Amino acid sequence: MQPILTSQAQRELDERAATAGIGSLALMESAGRSAAEIILSRVPEIENKRVVIICGRGGNGGDGLVVSRYLQDRSPHISVFLLAQRGQLRSDTATNAAVLEKRGAVSLIYLTDDLSPLQKALAEADVVIDALLGIGLDRPLAGEYSRVIEMINDCKAQCIALDIPSGLSADNGRIFGCAVEAELTIAMEYLKPVHLLFPARHYIGEVAIAAVEYPERARAEINPSAFLVERSDIKSLFPARRIDGHKGDFGRVLVIAGSQGMTGAAILTAQAALRSGAGLVYLAAPQSLNSILETTLIETITIPLPDHQGRLSNLAKEPLLANLREKDVVAIGPGLSRSLQVGNLVRMVLAETRVPVVLDADGIHAFADHLHLLKEVETELILTPHPGELAGLIKVPAAEINADRFVVARSFAQQYNLYLILKGKPTVIASPSGEIFVNPTGNTGLASGGSGDVLTGIIAGLIGQGASSLDAALLGVYLHGFTADLLAVDRAERAILPTDLISFLPQAIFELEGRQKIDEAYRYPCSSRYDRLST
Repeated sequence: MQPILTSQAQRELDERAATAGIGSLALMESAGRSAAEIILSRVPEIENKRVVIICGRGGNGGDGLVVSRYLQDRSPHISVFLLAQRGQLRSDTATNAAVLEKRGAVSLIYLTDDLSPLQKALAEADVVIDALLGIGLDRPLAGEYSRVIEMINDCKAQCIALDIPSGLSADNGRIFGCAVEAELTIAMEYLKPVHLLFPARHYIGEVAIAAVEYPERARAEINPSAFLVERSDIKSLFPARRIDGHKGDFGRVLVIAGSQGMTGAAILTAQAALRSGAGLVYLAAPQSLNSILETTLIETITIPLPDHQGRLSNLAKEPLLANLREKDVVAIGPGLSRSLQVGNLVRMVLAETRVPVVLDADGIHAFADHLHLLKEVETELILTPHPGELAGLIKVPAAEINADRFVVARSFAQQYNLYLILKGKPTVIASPSGEIFVNPTGNTGLASGGSGDVLTGIIAGLIGQGASSLDAALLGVYLHGFTADLLAVDRAERAILPTDLISFLPQAIFELEGRQKIDEAYRYPCSSRYDRLST
């Protein structure tokens, strides 16, 4: 998994590197050289293009000066602008400015209030490199900085940002008034939260990572704020399947879902649990809907429960408790409705259940005014809210949740001792111990009613097969998004339906898990089954 660092963690890493004998000037040289190599690989025929590099007075500007020195060896058309005076530069940046001036081949201009030289250069530029502010910004921009950013965005040149586009907060998805709109952002060794979180992500463009020569000792001491899940992490998360296993070995999943007008949610959840590999799936739903469910779900065992006007009633309590026995996991919520009786039933089930529970949709809403009861749950709990559903629980606007997903998700998961899957772009998984994982898969094909029900079924099915709650959350979210990505290869994202996800799950699992190999110990000791029988 790829570590994600906050700006503070990045600064601490630089300090530890210095303690280990690698100073800030050497790190700047390493970062700039690596960034220049990426630029040369991404900008064809750079020797024929006019490149403008805009540097600030701090470390990001120093990186830009190193980049300009390496690009100078390939192109005669490099112009460097420093939005500062000589005496304002920080030490390492000043050192690199002096080195560049001594070489003499690059046009190096210190900008004052007169920005017309920069405006003229940008009008003729093919490539502009933003090395203005970097990760240290913590307040809204104004004056010459905002004017320079507007000029960069108004020009027609290809825009490349070093570490992060100027104007963005490194640690969340916030924008400080205005920001550089980059086509390519070159992160220095580690991703930062801003590279993944919206709305700032709109300004990032493609992300490439420049290798920086940090000492291994310093790397080992960093404390990442989160981890990006990678495809190489996924295969090992699939629960094992014994070749002599039977349906009971692969999990008994109980789905409590559905109400009048919302049978689709129950159906999608049950089908997704089956498609993810669960051995037995039971669907507890209002008895008035049973004929619909039995007709559609021929592989699912239906459990008709007493209902009132198509919603589970209080009379469903005892039969529901009876059906909790001998189940390996329970999924609660999709399409249940938000009636008072249903809310009471959901809270009762969580109080009585001792196997993992995946709580989604209307199941989450049952705790909107009873949030304290989540602390009393005595089993592993996975919540799968979108920002609106989480906002209903914690009474914080969804926009604030989206702007600081890592912090909000970590705080909630730790406070209520549960696994939180905060759906969205990107989906964030938080553990009770405070770990944060970011999922990279998925597209707008998931932005339709029912796709969350599919995710709930996948996660429940994986837990039923023996996956831990954390592994099921990581794998389920990745698989859900990966399936949508596979579908988008040859069809429009806007046309992807939740039923498409379910039908394509086998292919997605095959792609991620690979063809399963039969253990040699289980093979027949002859060329074929028929040879064995004939001897």
